[in-house]
Amino acid sequence: MPSQPDVVIVGGGAIGCSAAYYLRSEGLRVALLDKGPVAREASWASAGIIGPSRHPRGDPWFRRATLVSRRLYDELDGALFEETGRRMGYGGQGSMTLAMSPGEAAEAIADSEQEAAAGVPLEVLTGSEARRREPALPENLEAVILHPEGRFLDARNFTATIARAAGLKGAEMRPGWPVTALTWDGDRVTGVRSGQERLGAGWVINAAGAWAGSLDSRLTAPITPDHGQIMSLEGPAPGLRHTVHRWGRYGYITPRPDGRVVVGATHEDIGFRRRITPGGLDYLAGVVSTVLPGIMEQAMLDIWTGLRPASPDALPIIGTDPRATAGFLWAAGHSSSGIMQAPATAQVLVDLILGRKPRIPLDKVGIERFLG
Repeated sequence: MPSQPDVVIVGGGAIGCSAAYYLRSEGLRVALLDKGPVAREASWASAGIIGPSRHPRGDPWFRRATLVSRRLYDELDGALFEETGRRMGYGGQGSMTLAMSPGEAAEAIADSEQEAAAGVPLEVLTGSEARRREPALPENLEAVILHPEGRFLDARNFTATIARAAGLKGAEMRPGWPVTALTWDGDRVTGVRSGQERLGAGWVINAAGAWAGSLDSRLTAPITPDHGQIMSLEGPAPGLRHTVHRWGRYGYITPRPDGRVVVGATHEDIGFRRRITPGGLDYLAGVVSTVLPGIMEQAMLDIWTGLRPASPDALPIIGTDPRATAGFLWAAGHSSSGIMQAPATAQVLVDLILGRKPRIPLDKVGIERFLG
């Protein structure tokens, strides 16, 4: 690869690696940089819940990004296997929202009507209908909202796999290359710097996760670390085929192809520290007891932490920045939805770099909303 790529991507998570993959597929020269190992931050910690969803203040971006990503994951599952010989760890038969009282059922059904009106596919099931599809569910179900297009994804495996595929396509991968600032020519971004070392590029994509907001003093953004604790357990004996959570409660349980289930996740404002706490374990145990109490005695297999890149309105920051006349794109701040929106975000970045109209409108996710 020539010393100066067309695009430098800062951040080796799911979004950065997906962007590298799609940009190389278009023939652009790409260098992906990360301060540590590729695929080891928020994407490594993610539960990997996939599926069309909505955000009342963030649509059409949110709904369309989750829908487009769901379809792209279907394509990537086969394409990445052909290119790398590795499976992403993708599957499932949908996601289920459980209502366990008449009040919860009424609220869940009313919300589902708004979702359906927004174009999100779903079905309303009785408790007995849901248990026929998912035998591990508790018996005291009033209603269940099924989102049949929901899927689960082993986010660690996906990110590592698409990073490998991008490398095989010719993307230059530079782990252990911390970007300390952007380089500038007037108001134009011309590349990045790591200490005294510089790397020029036609475009710089900031996909640096929880660190993205302070990458350069001239292009700051209100992106902060949202600390999460998450654990895995042995799954129920009949297996689990759907991601499940309870209406009106935080927390979820999502399966893995090998029979494990992942339970998450806490939200803690403790800066860039990482810690596993008794309170976090208690919270996760509470998720199990309220969603799938039948697995309360299953063995805990692992517990880990991650730092989500959170924004004040839980929407990402994507696209250009008026403080830079050229050469710079945001791709950060997805909060809990980074894996759910990674391929669509990457495709939009390709659109912008190639001068095409973005396939999803970006007016709700521009940095301008935070610039006053």
